[in-house]
Amino acid sequence: MQKAKPIGIIGSGSFGTALAVNFSKFTQHVYLKARSKEFAEKLNRERQNDCYLKGVPLSENIIITDDYETIFKNCHIIFLAVPSNALQETLLDIKTYSGKFNLRGYIFINTAKGLGDKSMELPHKVFSRTLGNLMLERYAVLSGPSFAVEVSKHLPTAVCVASFNKKILDELKNFFKNIVNFRIYTLDDVIGVELGGSLKNIVALAAGIAGGLGLGNNARAALLTRGIIEMTRFGEALGADKITFTGLSGLGDLILTSTSDLSRNRSVGVRIGKGESLDSILKDMKMVAEGIATTKSVHIIAKEKNIYMPITDVVYSVLYEGLKPADAIVKLLERDIKNEFI
Repeated sequence: MQKAKPIGIIGSGSFGTALAVNFSKFTQHVYLKARSKEFAEKLNRERQNDCYLKGVPLSENIIITDDYETIFKNCHIIFLAVPSNALQETLLDIKTYSGKFNLRGYIFINTAKGLGDKSMELPHKVFSRTLGNLMLERYAVLSGPSFAVEVSKHLPTAVCVASFNKKILDELKNFFKNIVNFRIYTLDDVIGVELGGSLKNIVALAAGIAGGLGLGNNARAALLTRGIIEMTRFGEALGADKITFTGLSGLGDLILTSTSDLSRNRSVGVRIGKGESLDSILKDMKMVAEGIATTKSVHIIAKEKNIYMPITDVVYSVLYEGLKPADAIVKLLERDIKNEFI
C-alpha cells in the first residue's frame, strides 16, 4: 500500500499523540507539535509520551517539534488536537504565520470536544473569529467514539468528520482511505458534530455520579436515553440536524464515554458520586475532563435560550452550587411526569 503524504498534528496530549502513533503506520511522516521546546526534547529523547500516553512507543517517522513553521512547511492536512480551552490561543499562534504562509492552503481538522473557551462559542466560531470568516472553508471537525489508548494500539475505530466545504471532505476521504483501521464517515452538520462531542461529556459525568452512588444499570440506561434526547433538544435549538445525534458523534460517543472506565468524564463523576470534592479531583488530574467547563457553558446558554435541560441543570448544581449527588438524583426523579417525546 502506498503511504499517504505527511500530516501535521498540533498538540501532544493523549489524543494528539495517539493520532500520531496511529497515522505513522500509514503516512510518510507525522509532524507532531509539542507545547514547548523542553517537552519536544523530552519526547525526542525518550520516544514515548509518558505524561499522557504511557508505554506507547513513538516510531522514527514521527518528527517531534516545538515549531509551527516546521508543520506549515511540510504538511497540507493539520490536526488541531488541543483542549477546547486552548483552541483560541493555538489559533492566535497560527495566525502569526499568516504573512509567511497562505493559511487557506491548508486543511485544519479540530478534534476538541468541549465548550471550554470563555466565550462559550462552538469551536468553528472560535476558528472563524480568530482566523477570519473566509477560513471556515478550510475547517473540519472530527468526533466520535475514539479513546486515545485504543487509537494508539491501531484498534478499529470509526469517527465522523464534518465540514462546510464538500471539497475538503473529498480530500479527507482520499487521505483516510489509507488509514485502514481508522474509518471516517462524512457529513455537513458541523454544529451537530461539535455539539455531540461536547454535550455527551455532561451526560457521562451524570452517569459517573450515578455509578459512584451505586444506582445500578437501570439508572445508567435511563440517563443515557434521556441524555441523548436532551442533547438533541439543545442541538436543534442551536441549528443542528437532530439526526446527527443518532450517529457516531452523538449516540456513539455517548455510549463509549458513559460506560467505560477509560472515560475521564465518567471517572470524575464516579469520584464525585463517592463523595470526593471537585477541587480535590482536579488537583489529581493531568488531563482535561472537558465536561466540567462544558457543563457551565451549556447551562448558561440553556438558561438564556430557555432550553429544557434537567440533567445538565443537576450536574451543574453538583459541580458549582454544592448540591449533594444523592439529592441531585432525587431532584431528577421528583419532576412532573410528562410525555416521553415532548
